[in-house]
Amino acid sequence: MEPDLRILMLEDIASDAELEMRTLKRAGVSCECRRVEAEPEFVSQLERFDPHLVISDFSLPAFDGLSALRLAREIRPDIPFIFVSGTIGEERAIEALKEGATDYVLKDNLARLAPSVTRAVREAEERKRRTRHAEKVARLECVRTVQNRIGSAALRIRNTRELLQEVCLIAVDQGHFRLAWAVQIAHEPFRVELVAASGHDEGYLEQAVRGAGDMAAEQGLIRRVLGQNGPVVVNDIEGAPDFVLKDGALARGYRSALALPLAEGARTVAVFILYAGEAGFFGADETKLLADLAGDVSFALEFIAKEKKLDALAYHDMLTGLANRQLLHEHLKQEIALAHRLQRMIALVFIDLDHFKSVNDTLGHSAGDRLLKEIAARLASCTREGDIVSRFGGDEFVMVLPNLPGHDALVPVIQRVLDSVSQIVPLDGHDVSVTCSIGVAFYPRDGVDLDTLLNKADATMYEVKRQGRGEFLFHTGEPDTHAVPHPTVRKHARK
Repeated sequence: MEPDLRILMLEDIASDAELEMRTLKRAGVSCECRRVEAEPEFVSQLERFDPHLVISDFSLPAFDGLSALRLAREIRPDIPFIFVSGTIGEERAIEALKEGATDYVLKDNLARLAPSVTRAVREAEERKRRTRHAEKVARLECVRTVQNRIGSAALRIRNTRELLQEVCLIAVDQGHFRLAWAVQIAHEPFRVELVAASGHDEGYLEQAVRGAGDMAAEQGLIRRVLGQNGPVVVNDIEGAPDFVLKDGALARGYRSALALPLAEGARTVAVFILYAGEAGFFGADETKLLADLAGDVSFALEFIAKEKKLDALAYHDMLTGLANRQLLHEHLKQEIALAHRLQRMIALVFIDLDHFKSVNDTLGHSAGDRLLKEIAARLASCTREGDIVSRFGGDEFVMVLPNLPGHDALVPVIQRVLDSVSQIVPLDGHDVSVTCSIGVAFYPRDGVDLDTLLNKADATMYEVKRQGRGEFLFHTGEPDTHAVPHPTVRKHARK
């Protein structure tokens, strides 16, 4: 059985040290004593022996007690320090107490030694207990602050990446964590993407994310979270034998870590990871509060996901996935405002499939729906970034093409649309080919609002229908005529 106390003795007279040790043991103090005489040994044993108490003579040949006291206060300020001396006088005793000594005992009155040692150790333990309690309270208060700030962020932010970035910033700024980061998880196939981070990184995250997909379940924090579908705590990174990238973590001051799953429903969609600068930071209370925090963030992520689905239903055509009329209206309104400011041109392209009704009549509405989906995909493939394609209704589509340098720049785009739409579509054992008629109106020449532009593009499209279908016309912008063909238009077979 190990003794209760480890006592480091700074004493040059071995017999005096032996007498002090026997005095303690006779008084019932269970202890192991280690004697040193010089400064190098003293400093070394303070760290290696990890004593509960220091007993020191006041005067030594090569080292004095006050110097030892100052060193002890610097290296291990929590350790009680008792002078046991036959030469210490009242003035020196007072000086020693001012310097931080716990007590002093005269060698000719060793009866005081055991009570002094017992009291000093008991008071030191009480101070440690109070300090630990104060630190615990401070940590919990810090975590509660983080929880409250993140809860507020979860209520106001409606974007997944923005929310996770705000969560990381709050954790570092308000919670004083060394590093906070979040990854999104794709399950099939498994993929990890870093989406937010804040704090002391210095290249650590690049290594962590790069290896996350290959780490065995028992190694990486991310894999472990996914494996047990709950928080993973590592309260001593240095002592954890299987902690991935341990050397890198320790070099950056990470001493403990907590990884938390973020879920949408029953599925983990992200992992939030915190590193603290002290070992043992994530106690049961701290972990529970942070797990509750992760629950708040998960609720927000689920709300954002549902909101996106509702937005998709509200702003997109359910059959084709293209923008619907409402989104078209909002998009064109924004583009008109921008074009007005920058003096740019916008083309509104009205597209109507030719003889689409015959497909429904001969092959059925299911085949007609599949044809519309294929045509929608082809139209989308003809656009640039910033363009929008909308299903306007039935077999009608509208394209909005901003940032045009001139009318002629639109011709290759329209020609691609005509060519793409007319390609054969296999449907239920039939090779179906349709053409489309296209009318084009330009902002600001032909109108400055959606309704005007739509009416003129629609009227121009019907002029194409009247002339034979499978072509496109630009609205002239003149009151006495609806449309004019562009000279480079190629004739398409009429169906």
